[in-house]
Amino acid sequence: MSIATKVLDLLTGDEPNQPRLTWYGPADERVELSGRVLANWVTKATNLLVEEGEVEPGSRVLLDVPVHWRALVWALATWCAGGELVLPAEEDEADGADGEPEYADLDEDDDADDDESVFVPDETSEEPDIAVTSEPSGAPSAGLVLVVALPALAMHVEEPIPAGALDAAAALMTYGDHLGHVQEPGADDAALSGPEIAGSTGGPVPYGELAEWCREQTPACHRDEERPRVLCAPRDHVEMLAHAVAAWRAGGSLVLLGEDVDSSRFDAIQAAERAAVRC
Repeated sequence: MSIATKVLDLLTGDEPNQPRLTWYGPADERVELSGRVLANWVTKATNLLVEEGEVEPGSRVLLDVPVHWRALVWALATWCAGGELVLPAEEDEADGADGEPEYADLDEDDDADDDESVFVPDETSEEPDIAVTSEPSGAPSAGLVLVVALPALAMHVEEPIPAGALDAAAALMTYGDHLGHVQEPGADDAALSGPEIAGSTGGPVPYGELAEWCREQTPACHRDEERPRVLCAPRDHVEMLAHAVAAWRAGGSLVLLGEDVDSSRFDAIQAAERAAVRC
């Protein structure tokens, strides 16, 4: 049983109606998901990945979604399906050596104005099998593109989506509430990769190391806490994933603050949510 399916069992086992994920976003947006509801979202997303994208061990799923409760849903779903979760480079890591993005001038024959430039992706990187993105107008190249909506509990994507892409927000509701057939990953199968992420061998973090890797990313203040309620304003996807997995494996819950939440609100939110641990 993979770490993600173990987390699903924990979310739905003991006190499944208790809050497990609380999200604060822009314009005072707040979303609270119980263990049962969160597990249901993850189950549906897993079924979609397997049935639409044939995700299995060895499949690479790019998470092109900002720090958000929906990003956690798709991350867990990828792991439930046994795939490799690929984290994108943060903005400063994607820039050139001088801190500016790398661009190439368009040739006169290109279908664009002469003074425009286009971003040049890293041609050495392997194209993912699946890309889960919240940016339909700038969706990355992948075998299958799944577009998700970020507004609170949105059931479809408002913007036009690329040809061949899937409105995952709308499609998700059509998938089963019970986990279908998934191929369990082996201990050596890749679970997580991205810039500056490496397991003990220097490559992607394998499933056999994922739980301990997440634990090592979390501060010592709640590594061994039981049932912690953790307030987290992560700097990146790594912190978001590590804090979430650590909290849930310990039977606790996560209060996740989005990038648009001003730091002046942190104390008030912590008090209102009765979060004993702050990271």
